[in-house]
Amino acid sequence: MSKLTKNVIYNLTGQVLLLVLGFVAARFVFKQLGEDALGVIYFALALNILLTNALAMGICETTVREVSSHVRSEPGYIADLLRSASLFYWGIYVVLSVVIYAGAPVLVHRWIHLSSVDATTAIRVLRILGIASFVVLPRTFYASILRGLERMEFPNLIDVTFSGLQQFGIIGILAFGGGFLDVVYWMAACFLLSVAAYLIVCARFVSWNSLMPGFSSAVVSRNFSFTSHVALISVMAMIQTQADKAIVSKLLPIGVFGLYSLAYSAVSRSTLLTGSVAQAGLPHLSSLFQQGDHAKLLTQFNKLQDLICFGTVPFFAAVPFVARPLFTGMFDAHSAQILLLPVTFLAIGFYMNGSLTALYIFSIAAGRPDIAARLNVYALVLVLPATAALIYYFGLSGAGFSWVFFHLFAYSYQVPRTCSECLKIPSRMWFAKIFKIAAIIAMTYGSAWVALMLMGLEHGLLWPLAGYAIATLGFAGIAYRMVGHELRGSFRGQLFVLTQRAKSAQVV
Repeated sequence: MSKLTKNVIYNLTGQVLLLVLGFVAARFVFKQLGEDALGVIYFALALNILLTNALAMGICETTVREVSSHVRSEPGYIADLLRSASLFYWGIYVVLSVVIYAGAPVLVHRWIHLSSVDATTAIRVLRILGIASFVVLPRTFYASILRGLERMEFPNLIDVTFSGLQQFGIIGILAFGGGFLDVVYWMAACFLLSVAAYLIVCARFVSWNSLMPGFSSAVVSRNFSFTSHVALISVMAMIQTQADKAIVSKLLPIGVFGLYSLAYSAVSRSTLLTGSVAQAGLPHLSSLFQQGDHAKLLTQFNKLQDLICFGTVPFFAAVPFVARPLFTGMFDAHSAQILLLPVTFLAIGFYMNGSLTALYIFSIAAGRPDIAARLNVYALVLVLPATAALIYYFGLSGAGFSWVFFHLFAYSYQVPRTCSECLKIPSRMWFAKIFKIAAIIAMTYGSAWVALMLMGLEHGLLWPLAGYAIATLGFAGIAYRMVGHELRGSFRGQLFVLTQRAKSAQVV
C-alpha cells in the first residue's frame, strides 16, 4: 500500500470518527441547555474559525509544500522556516486573545440576539472559548509539519482523541448535573491539551530548537510571493465560507444561527474524502513537481480527481435522505423541516467544492496560487452581495443556496485557467466528466428521491435508507466503468493485496 493511499485512509478514518463524535454532544447541549446555549457555543467556535482562517496567512500551505519538497535536501532552511512560522502563529494567538477578551461585550450587546442566556454569561463564554480555541492557529501549524512529512496518522489520532474526550466529557458533565459554564471550561481544557499533544509529537520528527519561535529574513524573502498569494486565498475563502453564517447570526435569532451552524458543520463533514485526499495529495504532488515529472503528475492528478468526484457522491447524496430523521432526533421535527432544503443546497455546494479540490492542490503544487487568489477577490465583489440578498429574502434556504452560487462562479473562472495554465489540457475535458457524473447522480439518487416523494415515503428512516442504498448500488456500478484506468488499476491492486493477506491469515 502506497504512502499516499495510507494517508488518505488515515485522514478519512479520522474525519469519520470526528463526524460521529460531533453529533453526540450537540444533541445533549440542545436538549439540556437549550437553543441559546448551543447558539452561543457555536457562535464562539464560528468566530474562532473566522479569525484564524483570516490570519492563517498561507503559512500552513507553505509549510506543507516546503517540508515535503526540501526536508531532506535543506534541513537548515526547514528549521529556519519552522521557527519563523512558530513566531508568527504564537504572536497572533496572543493578539487574538487580547482582542476577544476586550471585544466580547461588544459582540454580545450589539451583534447576537439572546432570549434565554443572560448577557453576562454569554460574555464569559465567549472569552473562555475564544482564548482557548484560538490555539487552533499554532495547532494547525504543527499539523502542517506532520502533513508535510506525510505522517497523517498522527494529526488524525490527536484530533479524534481530544474530540472524543471533549464530546464524552460534555455528556458526562450534563449527565451528572453540570451546567453551561462547566461544559465551556471542559471544552477549553481539551483545546489546550490538544495543542500540547501536537507539540510533543512534532518534537519526535524535528528538533525542539526548530519549534521555538524565531525569525529568518531569508525564509521570508524566499517564500513571500507564494505565501502572500495563498494568504489572499485564505482571507477571501474565509469570507466566502463564513459570510452566510455571519449574516445569519446578525439577521436571525442566535438559536436559529446555532441550528444552521451545526447543520453546516454536519454537511461539511461530508467532505471526508475530499479533505483526506487534499491533505495527502498536496505534499505528494509538491514532491513530484519538484522532480519535474509532468507525465506522472498528470497521472496522479487524474487518480485524485476521479477518487474525489466519484468517491464523494455517496457522502453528499446521503444528506437529503437522512437529514430529516437525523435532525429530528437531534433537535425536533420543526427544526428538521426548516433545515432540510438548506442542507440539501449545502450538500450540492460542497460537492462542487470537492470537484475543484484536485485542481486547486495541483495549482498550489505547481506554484500558481494566484489563480485561486484572483477567483476569491472577484467573488468578494460579485458573490458576497448576492449572499446577503439571498439570506435577506429567503432565510436559511438562501444561505444554503449562496454556497452553490459561489461555486458556479468558481467553475466559470478557476477551471479554464487551471486547465490551460497548469494542467495543459482543454477545460472541456474536465467539464465533460463533471456533466456525466451529474447525469448519473440525477438518474440514480434523483430518481430514488422522486420515487420516495411520489409514494409519500420520504419521512422516517427505513424507506429513505432503502432508497439511498439502491441508488448507491446503481451509482457504484456505473461509476466503476467510468473512472480512469489509473484509479481502477489502483483499486484492483489494493483489492488483490487485501485478498492475498486474507488467504495468508487463513493458512496461518
